[in-house]
Amino acid sequence: MKLTKGTLIGWGQQALLLITVTLLFLYLGTNASENIAKLGITTGFDFLHERAGYDISFSLLDYDQNDTYLQAYYVGVANTLLVSFLSIISATILGFIIGVGRVSNNWVISKLSRTYVEFIRNVPLVVQLVWWYALFLSLPPVRSSIQIFDDVYLSNRGLAIPHLSLQGWGGYVFCALLLSCLLAFLYRRRVVSQVRWTGFHPVLWPRLLAIIVLPPLLVLIVAIALGNMEFSAPKLTGFNFRGGMIVIPELVALWIALAVYSASYIAEIVRGCIQSIAKGQHEAGKALGFNDSAIMWKLIVPQAVYPMIPQITSVYLNIIKNSSLGVVIGFMELVSSTGGTTLNNTGQAIECILIVMGTYCVFSLVTSVLMNWYNSHVAIGK
Repeated sequence: MKLTKGTLIGWGQQALLLITVTLLFLYLGTNASENIAKLGITTGFDFLHERAGYDISFSLLDYDQNDTYLQAYYVGVANTLLVSFLSIISATILGFIIGVGRVSNNWVISKLSRTYVEFIRNVPLVVQLVWWYALFLSLPPVRSSIQIFDDVYLSNRGLAIPHLSLQGWGGYVFCALLLSCLLAFLYRRRVVSQVRWTGFHPVLWPRLLAIIVLPPLLVLIVAIALGNMEFSAPKLTGFNFRGGMIVIPELVALWIALAVYSASYIAEIVRGCIQSIAKGQHEAGKALGFNDSAIMWKLIVPQAVYPMIPQITSVYLNIIKNSSLGVVIGFMELVSSTGGTTLNNTGQAIECILIVMGTYCVFSLVTSVLMNWYNSHVAIGK
């Protein structure tokens, strides 16, 4: 590579900027370290192995007050991932339905979809979250619970549902599910690679669903046969339920608020991408004898997916970060546990905030990598 004056100047500018930023961070770090030392504040992450001493109302992992702050952090991460995953799935489905409704030829559906988008997008998320939470708290008390199905009850304490305890077999079921998803992916890739591309792939979802469901189901059958499974249904005794599992109102309110709010943005993305496809595509489908439904889902939507992905990725990242609003209603996700209660109990503000920031950064980077991979997978020409 031939070095020119312009190249040397460009490298010099970049080196100068890098040195300046490094010196700035070094100064800020040194200054913060000196101030912390003057105040006599102990630094480090040893506090993570101390007893937490606070309760968490909902946890996917085993936890009690005698566990460490590190275990409380794991619980917060699990709760954040749970509400983010549920919200992403729900927002995607609802957003696609509303987005397709926005371009529907049915006047009523189109106007209702537009009203939903305009109203939800212009009301702050935190206001919607508080409204949903207040709505759940206004439900009847436990003794007057609304029975939805057999052994399913809804009250102001949450949703009481049956609980299936795998007693140590949960990890095997999860591994079987991951393996089945991998097998389904490889099977679909093999079939698609052997089929000549005509714009319409064969219907694979029944086979893919069977491949995904059967391995975990076989593991469950083995667990039942060995007696390593316990089923409990909620029963009303006194002023509370015994048995089953209680899905607390904080979780449901945060889930619904994130899904409903984010779906309005996904709907507009879907609408814009569908309308970006040339009208000649629709006319060509009509000329070939396809009905409107087949044209939309077999011809228009597959072409519109590719430009949707980068924009929907931003919505997914916002869902993950907005899950931190659980602190407003007392849901113990990452910010509420490590960034809230743990910080207040230990006084390790810098360490707790660094942990929270680093964790959200990892969540965002992993989500971006997965969505970028999918975006390249569905790229035009593949």
